[in-house]
Amino acid sequence: MLLNMSPHTVAGELTQMLSAEQATVDQLKQVLEQESRALSQHDIKAIESCASIKSKLLKTFSKQVQARLRYLATQKLAASESGLFELLGSLDKPLQASIKQQWQILKKDFNTLLQQNETNGAVIQHSRTRNRSLLNILHGNKNQPNLYNESGATQTQANSHTLGEA
Repeated sequence: MLLNMSPHTVAGELTQMLSAEQATVDQLKQVLEQESRALSQHDIKAIESCASIKSKLLKTFSKQVQARLRYLATQKLAASESGLFELLGSLDKPLQASIKQQWQILKKDFNTLLQQNETNGAVIQHSRTRNRSLLNILHGNKNQPNLYNESGATQTQANSHTLGEA
């Protein structure tokens, strides 16, 4: 299975690749925490900065994952977690255990990142919706009070003025 490589070489290369991915995940964790603080403080410049950094780190992470998957393919293995475990199965038990632990931590941390990113996204979406509603009220577009005619049917306010016209 190992194409002209010693198990220690393969283990070293896998460890190095997973360590680089973990370092990027750790940086993403810090950026998402900064983004969360910036969102709670309504700091637009910090939010934009975090988004830019996050985008760059995600591109880096994607390249790192692709490099790992290509590495597995060069070993004639599936470019997937099952391919990784198949490769690990060809290594000595102590090397297997160390790399499996590294992989499990990376997976857990990445899933935590996904959850934090979704939480931040929900906060952003809520803020957008709230701000859009406030702007609509200011412009007189929506959220007009329901008025009722003499028969009890709703009607919109006929002579409403936007804030700019008032």
